[in-house]
Amino acid sequence: MSEPYSSAMPSSDHPAARSSEEQRRYNASYDEQPEAYESLRAEGHMTRRRVEYFEDVLRRVPGTVLEIGSGTGTLLRRLAGSHPERRFTGVEPLPNYVDFANARSKDLGLANVVFEVGTGEALPAGAADGSVDLIVSVDALHHVEDLDAVIAEASRVAAPGARWRAMEPNRLHPYVFLWHTVTAGERTFDAGDFVRRAQAAGWRLAGKDRLYIFPSTVQQVPPWAERLERRLERVPFLSGGLALDLVKE
Repeated sequence: MSEPYSSAMPSSDHPAARSSEEQRRYNASYDEQPEAYESLRAEGHMTRRRVEYFEDVLRRVPGTVLEIGSGTGTLLRRLAGSHPERRFTGVEPLPNYVDFANARSKDLGLANVVFEVGTGEALPAGAADGSVDLIVSVDALHHVEDLDAVIAEASRVAAPGARWRAMEPNRLHPYVFLWHTVTAGERTFDAGDFVRRAQAAGWRLAGKDRLYIFPSTVQQVPPWAERLERRLERVPFLSGGLALDLVKE
């Protein structure tokens, strides 16, 4: 992968067609290569743990699911496959990624998941007011330009009592902070600022989880190493990722 703890996700507020300068700025080097991007997200130790994490979230939160910045659909397809009784929608700004995700879902016979072109700031018409019970965003929010607009749209589509699970790189980790500071197309994610903005829009922080010691390039670790990871990742400056659990009040 192109970064240590989260893959190079396209910015969720910019169109697919970008100049080379924009690609350097927004970390969009895979925009024209959905197959290559899919291969980055589909396998590996972190991918397995990410799916495991959101499987647990789904067990706790019933209802419809919307992912903001769904990429090539790797996560939602896994979840849709194990929860055929539920409805999943992925929103992604890149049309070729959306085409790829829908084609892959069709090949797998998944009728309960659909991917649509849209941005976090302007969700597609299919995302009706008050229709979503669980919003998921993974490595998306630290790319957007207008965070307040994304929060406003999430608030619009969220049903009363809906949850928003936002997973982002943990800037308290020194290496993560450095990487997202000096790498073109990256920026750090200020969790405190995001929570304050979300609270002003009617969301409440219900909890947070710290995850990942091993970077995304690691394909597999022995059981003892994973047990150690799950202990060490509780330390704020050691965990590579941070997941925020928000409730719409």
